[in-house]
Amino acid sequence: MAKINTMQEFKAALEQLPLDSQRVVASRFVEDVLDLTEDVTVKQAQKIAADPGAGPEALMSAYHSATHAAAELSLHSGMELIDWHKQTAQFVAKACSESLTPSHREISARHLATNVANHCRMARLCATVEHEEAQPSLSAAEDALKKQIRTQFDILSAFIEEK
Repeated sequence: MAKINTMQEFKAALEQLPLDSQRVVASRFVEDVLDLTEDVTVKQAQKIAADPGAGPEALMSAYHSATHAAAELSLHSGMELIDWHKQTAQFVAKACSESLTPSHREISARHLATNVANHCRMARLCATVEHEEAQPSLSAAEDALKKQIRTQFDILSAFIEEK
């Protein structure tokens, strides 16, 4: 397959992957944004998600850990005073949790990696918000989003090449 260059090609390629392959790609998307969080639990959960030999118990435990981390971050991010750093970490944790979602849950396999990619994009966007000023600045957001999407295209292209 040729290198992925458009969102349509990206979505179509992801939809063709079986659930186990979507999980692997999703874990690589998460790995790319781990620099945005200090949460050791999320980092450990991502390692388990990336391990093709991880058993069901390990995957379930990692899922619960990542889901708990996302919930904890959510509880501390009130909308009246948005803490963009915590919001960033929450999106990383949500992405990791989504990548580990148990297959018995009512999820569509064709959307798992897409959902993870979207959470990773939101994490990268939140990380670019300059919030030290009187008004938050989104001046770096567009470039960061384009770079994140390009990186995800490259991750998926490389994965498909490996197969």
